[in-house]
Amino acid sequence: MKNFCKDLTVGIPYHWGSDPSQLIETLDSVIGQSLRAGCCHLIQNGNVSDQICEIVDGYTSKHAEFKKIHVEKRGLAAALNTSLLQCTTRYYARMDSDDIALPQRFEKQISYLEAHEDVQILGGWAKEFSTSEGVANSVLKQMPVDQQEMQNWFHYRNPFIHSTIVFRTEVFKNIGYYDETYLTDQDLELWGRAINANVQLANIPEVLIYFRTDNVIGRRSQFSAIKRQAVARFSVTTYSLKYNLLKLAALTFRLMPRWIQKLGYKNLR
Repeated sequence: MKNFCKDLTVGIPYHWGSDPSQLIETLDSVIGQSLRAGCCHLIQNGNVSDQICEIVDGYTSKHAEFKKIHVEKRGLAAALNTSLLQCTTRYYARMDSDDIALPQRFEKQISYLEAHEDVQILGGWAKEFSTSEGVANSVLKQMPVDQQEMQNWFHYRNPFIHSTIVFRTEVFKNIGYYDETYLTDQDLELWGRAINANVQLANIPEVLIYFRTDNVIGRRSQFSAIKRQAVARFSVTTYSLKYNLLKLAALTFRLMPRWIQKLGYKNLR
């Protein structure tokens, strides 16, 4: 019988565009954890198909830890905030409805947080893949581990893979919740507030999830998304010429043709 962590809640938002088969893979990977979450919020963001509803109802009826939450207001930030405000556990883990968690993901992250009481936001590495190419062709995405390196990355790259995160829920009393005016890059804006508040960040140098990259570049290249990225990145001040130039270069890169972005994304992972 699997062990349960009563101190852990997992939040999994899903929406009209969520793929039913991918959602099943995600939920099965949560059930298959060596350390299962004591609570799992299945967060319905807006209306969804009957097929998705049947899948969610099936999991909530069979597994006591699964709870459905319906959020009318659109957007990931609103979905996560609704879930977080209902969370009563010490830890809160992020997952997207198309992620696949490796079996020891939660066990490794909870063990790390129990051993490092100063760390309040913890992520990890991932293997990225497109649906068309499959998991067998996934590519390792390494993230910075050291606090200072993570803060340096913030100026030109995201120091976390959002869906690998486990929060100590007490951190939200210090920095506030997700900004619901951010329809994209809500995680980057939150990391900026965390850095300014001297919150301790860390990444485990191990692969925790398989992460789908379908249409990632398209979402990040919209002008409104680039504007939000700029506001978020400039919320953290640096007097380093190097990192200010990298900050501008990162924003300029988002305005380049898609083929250049795809080439850069492939080589910078």
